[in-house]
Amino acid sequence: MSRINALHIASFNGNMGDSANHNGFRRRLIEVLGNIDFEEIEIREFYQSWNLRDFNSDEFVELCNKKELVIFGGGGFFEPIWDYSCTGTTLNISNETLDKIKTPILFHGVGCDITKGVTEKTIKKFRLFLDRLVNDKNIFVSVRNEGSFEAIETLFGNRFEQKICCVPDGAFFLETQKFEFPEVRKNYRLIGINIQENLKNIQFSLENSSVTYEGFLEELAKSIMDFLDNYTDYQIIFFPHIYSDLLAIYELMNLIGDQYRRTRMIVAPLLTGLSSGSYFFGLYKECDIIIGMRFHTNVCAIAQNISSIAMTTKGYRRITDLHREVNLMDRLVDVSEMGFGGILNKMIDETLVERVVIEKAYQEVNVRMYEDSLAFYNGVKTWFGQVS
Repeated sequence: MSRINALHIASFNGNMGDSANHNGFRRRLIEVLGNIDFEEIEIREFYQSWNLRDFNSDEFVELCNKKELVIFGGGGFFEPIWDYSCTGTTLNISNETLDKIKTPILFHGVGCDITKGVTEKTIKKFRLFLDRLVNDKNIFVSVRNEGSFEAIETLFGNRFEQKICCVPDGAFFLETQKFEFPEVRKNYRLIGINIQENLKNIQFSLENSSVTYEGFLEELAKSIMDFLDNYTDYQIIFFPHIYSDLLAIYELMNLIGDQYRRTRMIVAPLLTGLSSGSYFFGLYKECDIIIGMRFHTNVCAIAQNISSIAMTTKGYRRITDLHREVNLMDRLVDVSEMGFGGILNKMIDETLVERVVIEKAYQEVNVRMYEDSLAFYNGVKTWFGQVS
């Protein structure tokens, strides 16, 4: 059977969660379409900040038309917050360009977030863009299962019902490997923690939170020290998914006693690129619990049946939406509420006792995610067979 020559446009050097997403997605896509050779283009090359490529160039159209499949995503590319873009999104691609591309185009598990500042102008552009995509038989559109379809419904009602497929994030199908991890000290058990600061103005805004970002760090620092005092056989490992996470980790560690920092805390390496995901998320599996703020921190814990505690906030509902989708609302702690530290420590205590039960529940979630994904992957197989 001949190999499919595909162009994959996505974030490959942004966030470690992207690596997990692509890892699982490609594995599943190859299962249904056969062997695929992927040529990668970093989506940021089209961003105004990098300005290295242009979607609406003859060069890009020619490259697409040399391939047998063009893939956009996964990634949060359906965020209608960009006035400069003809679609209102980071995919600044015109109808004229889409008309020139004859190769089948797959939008895989694209995220739609409307919490970052949409306008009437960008919403209108986004609607026209979606109209163009879903009415083209050469294009298959899907969004990921963390509230993206609900966001589109909030904007447009049932306009796109039955026209856009909802698919579990590719990271639910992540595969990792076992390495000799130099980060792991054999005489300690591990609790993994991920925190972020790049959304602090949304997560800890005055209207959405009774806790400031600084107050969140202070309470989390106290919670960590209390945990380490009560569990002397445990060490903390911090997982930075992106460079800005390092700032959050530094700010948090700066609030923790020096003895804890020097003897009971480590930081996982900051990695980039698709191939690094197997190592990075393999290191997750060394932990008894993963505690995290990021979407993919929680997905990758669930996907690998690792007990987790999700830190959510009222101002940014993506983590809550994910856990509602997978029926794991009991794994949430709202860190925008004052006094969350005591709740978090109690939940850690209970999780360490109930790990087997929790991990069994995650196994059931993963079976369901696989079954839920079949409609998408089988749909892609049918669609690609018709248009290729």
